[in-house]
Amino acid sequence: MKTAIDVRAGNLLFIDGKIYKVDEADVKGSAKAAKTVNLKMRCITEDKHIDHTYHQDDKFEEASVLHQKALYSYEDGTFYYFIDESSYDSYPVAKRMIGKRSVFLKENAEYILEIYEGMAIDVVFPERIRLKVTSSPPGIKQPGSTPAKQITLENNMNIDAPQFIEEGDIVEVDSRTGKYVDRVKE
Repeated sequence: MKTAIDVRAGNLLFIDGKIYKVDEADVKGSAKAAKTVNLKMRCITEDKHIDHTYHQDDKFEEASVLHQKALYSYEDGTFYYFIDESSYDSYPVAKRMIGKRSVFLKENAEYILEIYEGMAIDVVFPERIRLKVTSSPPGIKQPGSTPAKQITLENNMNIDAPQFIEEGDIVEVDSRTGKYVDRVKE
């Protein structure tokens, strides 16, 4: 059992007979007053999100998942398909489970799948993803602070980046926020 105060983003919890994956866990309160925990979660089996506040001592049964490496293969409109290289098992993951993070899927790239009772329920993306810059306007050279510029990445994603980033550079992007992190030096 896990108490609400110990719940973190990424945990899988049984609530009312359904499994929810925690997207955000926000603790509120002071040391003197009882703390509350606001959980933003999504149901694994249904296309449903909930946002609920719990007392710090509320208890949850945690679901255990298997973490399996697999290569991203293709998508068919409803599912993304991943292949386990050692067993050649195919794991479909519903597109709704990945959502906006799908821009970070690269064909034949290795990802970690969360498997629950033989079914792939989510993909664990690395915090930082390396992508090639396909389009970048010329940088502005001026004294003082300069504003960020819009660049386009190999996955057709547009992000703000520093002025020194050029076409052909490899940059790291935070997969949780979609924001520029750093330029990769080779």
